[in-house]
Amino acid sequence: MIKTISTLLFSCSCLLALGQSKQRIERNLHKNAPDSFLVQFKTTKGNFDVRVYKDWAPLGATRFYQLVKSGYYSNMYVFRSTEKYAQFGIQNDTALNSFMDKKTILDEPNTHSNQRAAMAFATGGVNNRTVHVYINKIDNRRLDTMAQSRAFTPFGRVVKGMEVVDQFYGAYKDTITFKFQDSVMKHGNKYLEQHFPGLDKIKKARIKR
Repeated sequence: MIKTISTLLFSCSCLLALGQSKQRIERNLHKNAPDSFLVQFKTTKGNFDVRVYKDWAPLGATRFYQLVKSGYYSNMYVFRSTEKYAQFGIQNDTALNSFMDKKTILDEPNTHSNQRAAMAFATGGVNNRTVHVYINKIDNRRLDTMAQSRAFTPFGRVVKGMEVVDQFYGAYKDTITFKFQDSVMKHGNKYLEQHFPGLDKIKKARIKR
């Protein structure tokens, strides 16, 4: 009986946390981004700062602002780190992953190249950018020419701490992205911790100014 009650209480607390996360996201999805803002990422390898420029990609910059304001990018793993990119965006809150997967934004033209340190939303097709972002670790200009079919459109760049991004654990390369991403979205951080130990984590992301 006690075990049953404890299970019910735990389930209720999880549902309450989800409701609060979803409400926080929904409130911030209506906010407009300033012309420029600075975001600090605190990670297991150290800190790095990203300067966002709204005129580079108004829709992308605004969505990123809304997500950071909501605390979305805190407590998540950098699940992809190769010689070309570092990528993150899967929440530990699995229901929130499902919710945000439907909150797509439209593509927009590239006004700045995918040069080293540039940040953009990842995308798998036309008009389906959501929450996954990547940082270019090298110049990836080929992504600029792919904008006709999908928008790899930078909205900002790392202005401090690029050496931190370079050091993110990269033994798994593209494996998680192309083979296990759905499982991570379904099971959250515990799946990565169990099957892919050693990954670096973003502890907190916040707007500095």
